[in-house]
Amino acid sequence: MSGRAIVQSIVLLSGMAALMACGPTTRNNGGDDTQGGGDAGVDAYLGPVTVLSGRVWAPKWAPGDVPAGQEIPIAGAILYLSQTRPAAIPDHVYCEQCIDAPGGSITSGADGSFTMTVAPGDYWFVIQKGQFRLEQQVHLDIGAVAFPPQQTTLPARMDPANGAWIPRIAIARGNYDAVEDILGKIGFGQMSGTGLSSGIGENAFEEIKFYDYGGSAAGSVTYLLQNIDEMRKYNIIFFPCSTNVDDTVLNNQNTLKNIRTFVNEGGKLYVTDWAGETADMAFPPQITLGDSGADTVGTYDPIALTGTISAAGDADGSLYNAPDGKAVDPGLAAWLGLQTGPSESDPTPHMYDPNNFEVVDNWNWIKKMDSVMIGTDMNGQPVYDQPKAWLTGTSPSSGGPKPLVVTYQPTGCGKVLHSTFQTSGASASDKHAGLMPQERVLLYLIMEIAACTTGPVIQ
Repeated sequence: MSGRAIVQSIVLLSGMAALMACGPTTRNNGGDDTQGGGDAGVDAYLGPVTVLSGRVWAPKWAPGDVPAGQEIPIAGAILYLSQTRPAAIPDHVYCEQCIDAPGGSITSGADGSFTMTVAPGDYWFVIQKGQFRLEQQVHLDIGAVAFPPQQTTLPARMDPANGAWIPRIAIARGNYDAVEDILGKIGFGQMSGTGLSSGIGENAFEEIKFYDYGGSAAGSVTYLLQNIDEMRKYNIIFFPCSTNVDDTVLNNQNTLKNIRTFVNEGGKLYVTDWAGETADMAFPPQITLGDSGADTVGTYDPIALTGTISAAGDADGSLYNAPDGKAVDPGLAAWLGLQTGPSESDPTPHMYDPNNFEVVDNWNWIKKMDSVMIGTDMNGQPVYDQPKAWLTGTSPSSGGPKPLVVTYQPTGCGKVLHSTFQTSGASASDKHAGLMPQERVLLYLIMEIAACTTGPVIQ
């Protein structure tokens, strides 16, 4: 089905197969299999119907929140109706395998649109993209029902009592890439007119926690990495540029074990440019960096998740802008190509060309990606992790387009996202209203890495 097409469904009437969605798992969930989808949907119905329609929007980027034309839809969100409320999402790291969603599930199109034909009645209406979920009770009468943005915008705060769920996030505060500003722009905190963050400070929200570089006391990045139970509190941990984790900490076997355990249990690790060694030293085989010495595989065993590297490099490269950025994932390209906003060279809102846009503030480049055997499935067949490129561009050193954003699943469950570019500068002059293309890509991928895990279960 085309990403531009309005997704339609009459599955509650015809009994079509359900789509893949988030659901319970038996892997590394700490015994807490609480993620579920309510009942199995509504029985086949042949009487009068209700036709639902609307569009799913990103937090704080729905119509009325931003200037007309700059709204940001959510593609691939799962929507369904249930006569019972979904079970709670675990409030800690967990391995979430994709399973069949309740009967009648549909997904939103590239423009966020959806249409669903259902039997009239009282339901829980659920919209979910990864660990972002909105659930609300609705009464549906016969006829057409167009949901307003207030009922189809994903939440920016954790408020389970009112049906709002988001991932729990930790940020290892970096020197240069103020990723909290971008998170603020998509709803985490209040933003000034120039896009500056206005107080996403320590303990500002229950679902976000900052860890500072330097020292080893509680609240430091070193403390976070050296205590697996601290890491387990979060679904996503951000390591933005120049987090400045001490090399002796990253070379410590306990630290590497903690990073691997966090990802193996379902955690998502996000690293940018100079902080890339946080992932590269824990999982060296999947990608090879370009501008500076990358870590070698050494004795690392990608199946047992043990061992260490034989030579330690770093992810520190040189600054460049890639003039030929291209969204190589078809879903990302379809989504980005429908949007309007500013760019580095043109602050006037304009339509984006997903096949040709500037990607600024790159500080490294990815030379190659390698498929890595990470185990066997229930039938004894090998399972490989194949890194996925989402965005490419050319650096002065690369000799042609190379991956700028890559995701991989080095343990079969959690995910690593490696970006060569920063998403926010360090000074006030770098701030701007609106989201540039690469910032929108970040928003898209935050949603994607929070999604459930497909593929065979490793035995």
